Amino acid sequence: MKGPYASPGARRVKPAGKPSKRALQALLDGERFIRPWGFQVESLRNGSCTIRLPFRRTLERPGGIVNGPALMAAADCAMWLAIKAHLGMERDALTSELNTTFLSPAIREAVLCTARILKHGRRRIYGVAECHSRTGKLYSHHTVTYVPIEAA
Repeated sequence: MKGPYASPGARRVKPAGKPSKRALQALLDGERFIRPWGFQVESLRNGSCTIRLPFRRTLERPGGIVNGPALMAAADCAMWLAIKAHLGMERDALTSELNTTFLSPAIREAVLCTARILKHGRRRIYGVAECHSRTGKLYSHHTVTYVPIEAA
């Protein structure tokens, strides 16, 4: 395999048509498990995706701090969409591991989360995600591992 995800033993993935930002947003809007967060697709690049978590009072901890589970959900969702954008809409993968480090609080504001695939191997897809402000202030750093699902 050639390209940014090349590694010894890596599986060659024949990409189907790459989904658009609009197609990924429609996927989010149609999924009950993710809809309550209100995520919005901001941008797609080769192997990465940025989403927006709108601020809502229901996400507040005392002091107006956006709660940690919301940041973790954003990281997981952004990575899932980066993988969908890489593999195509008809293929899927499941979260295997998510490690989170909280770095500073997001207070009463929308949060952006950018996920990037680091390596797509035969059995695992590894990546990182960062939740940040529009100006680049970092709120959390996440390492994420996904397991590709083979079609039945």
